Amino acid sequence: MDLIHFEEKKDLCKRMAVNLPALRAKVGLSQNDLADRLGFSRQTICAIENEKREMQWSTFSTMALYFARDKELADLMVVMGILTTPLEDILSAESKNMTKAIK
Repeated sequence: MDLIHFEEKKDLCKRMAVNLPALRAKVGLSQNDLADRLGFSRQTICAIENEKREMQWSTFSTMALYFARDKELADLMVVMGILTTPLEDILSAESKNMTKAIK
C-alpha cells in the first residue's frame, strides 16, 4: 500500500472542498443532511465549502469513504482528481478493517 504524503493530502483535501457542493448535489444532500450523516456540524461543511476553513485529513477521509461507496460517485471523484490509486488502496484497507471490527 502506497503512503500519501503531507502535500498530497493537502491537495486532496483542497480538491474535495472545491468539489464538495457538486458531490453533495449528485446525491441530493444539503449541507445539513451531509453533516448529520457524517457527524459534522452544518457550520463545518459550510465553512469548508466557502473556503473559510481548510478541510482536515480526518474530515476528508470520512467524506471520501462515504462518497466512494457509490460507484458513480467514485468514478466522478476519479475525474475530479480526488480518488487516486493510493487513496483507493487505503480506503479499501480501512473499509475491510471496519467490517472486521463490526463482526
